[in-house]
Amino acid sequence: MTGGSGPRAPSGRVKAPPRRSHKKSRAGCIQCKERRVKCDETRPQCTNCTYRLLHCSYLDNTQNYTTSGAVHSKSPSEELIDSQDEIQHDGDPQQTDTNHYTLEDLQLMHQFSTETYKSLCGDLSDKAGWQSLIPKLAYTNEFLMHGILALAALHMAATTTESNNPVSYLDVALRYNSLSFGPFRNALDNLTPQNCDAVYAYSAIITVIGVALPTLHGRFREERVSTVENMVTFFDLLQGATSISRISAPWLQASIFEKYSFWEMAVADIDIETGRALDQLDQLNQLDVDQDTEEQKINHEAIELLRTCFAKFVYSPHPVTIMAWLGYVQKEFISRLRLRRPVELLIFMHWGVLLDEFGAHFWWAEGSGKALVAEVVLELKTGIHDARWEEALEWPQRKVKIDES
Repeated sequence: MTGGSGPRAPSGRVKAPPRRSHKKSRAGCIQCKERRVKCDETRPQCTNCTYRLLHCSYLDNTQNYTTSGAVHSKSPSEELIDSQDEIQHDGDPQQTDTNHYTLEDLQLMHQFSTETYKSLCGDLSDKAGWQSLIPKLAYTNEFLMHGILALAALHMAATTTESNNPVSYLDVALRYNSLSFGPFRNALDNLTPQNCDAVYAYSAIITVIGVALPTLHGRFREERVSTVENMVTFFDLLQGATSISRISAPWLQASIFEKYSFWEMAVADIDIETGRALDQLDQLNQLDVDQDTEEQKINHEAIELLRTCFAKFVYSPHPVTIMAWLGYVQKEFISRLRLRRPVELLIFMHWGVLLDEFGAHFWWAEGSGKALVAEVVLELKTGIHDARWEEALEWPQRKVKIDES
């Protein structure tokens, strides 16, 4: 750490470090331009589109990828997405075309029912629900079936000892993960006492998938995937799922998730060092001259929610304590995080410390918190000349054991 403080506004408030300029990819694909993310310009499919199983098209007509008039031979992944779109837009959302499941799918369901379900349990009282009742709900809620198969495939990719299989399991996970999105959104729009449990279960599964995917993708494909961008992608789904606990509380009270209320979970005292780090984070938020009062208020709420998550985790390392922060932070916070605002990124980085602690308990979180902290450090450290910002960045790095040299 270096001494001294950075530039101050006339009021004495600390000015946040400048945002790092975005390097544009002028020859990037149309899809990345629409999403306003940097494209690596790989042909015929860029890495971003390959990762998300999207059709990738460029403005020129090289390699048969054009915006109009060109012949394009679709990959199996693209055909799969197109067929799912037809089901979602042309058919009854409640009457989707049933998949013809394979022996591999039966293997994945067996994996979930014998091993993977434990990844979602906070204690033994959760066992019956996740091992038996949730798979039964999947028989009549295909988005949940796809989510279960995707998570089981990720688990097998993470734990298999067969050297040739991890990538194939990862591909299966991506395929089923993509298939689940549309039907899940339909279920959210048509929430009932009958599908409430299935939607709630899927929201937990999609959180785990969102945490695990970047790490496993980097491990087996040797390609860097932005942990921040990936998690922001899942925020919208989780925000919708969180509405379950708000508008359907009476339904959940009579369901297998009756004891999953985050706000009713017990807490324990957090350690002094963690409390001090969160206090300092809140002080930086209040001193940032680049934010208005409403933005500071929303960030303060996100910090206090994170403090509650730490306290509940100390009492019991239940997955709900990590998922709740993602689901309950306000949409405005997510929007500014998507824009890479410094204070929001710093808050997200502190959540990464909690995620890293989960890695000691659950396979799906192993390495993810450290990757998130490392990514945000690289983005924020440029241009920092204020000792308080340097200290705020130092604590998460020390907690997840990142070498600052």
